[in-house]
Amino acid sequence: MRRLMIRVTLMVAALGLLGSVTTVGASAATTDRFILVTEANSPFGKGTVGCCTITSDANGKLVSAELSYRGGDYGMLRARADVADAWEKFELSVSDSTWTIKSNANQKFVSAELNYGGGDYGMLRARADVADAWEKFDLYYNEAQNLYAFKSQANGKFVSAELSYGGGDYGMLRARATEIQAWETFRLGSF
Repeated sequence: MRRLMIRVTLMVAALGLLGSVTTVGASAATTDRFILVTEANSPFGKGTVGCCTITSDANGKLVSAELSYRGGDYGMLRARADVADAWEKFELSVSDSTWTIKSNANQKFVSAELNYGGGDYGMLRARADVADAWEKFDLYYNEAQNLYAFKSQANGKFVSAELSYGGGDYGMLRARATEIQAWETFRLGSF
């Protein structure tokens, strides 16, 4: 608990030093609330963050990497867990302004599946051994609300938690939104 409080204090102090940051590629609705987080202004310090859980602010559920799914759904990220276990732990890393997300459970980078069609287009999956174009994200932060948003650099879309999907697809994370709304906001926590 003390480590979390120290991290939060450092994050708030670092963001207070930022001043105004232009959010390249963000819509007008997001620029006054969210700032682009880079290596230079990261509240986590430089390089690997080495933490965290990701929680959808829209449904209050932790994001899981679905490692029991098979085929093209293997490693699907879903906002569906109440407790942080192995599948709900991720590592964030930054280089300049490019962020990667890696599942601690299978040690795979998270990809935005841009070759999928229909309702699976842009599905996030923990399945890559190296961070290439589909595994790179922009990270945005709203200090006032302590909320984060991820944006795929490959297609320029914000990551959404699909709360209207049912069954095994409920809460699927997809890079498909043009602006940050309720389904595109997340909280980061330590474990």
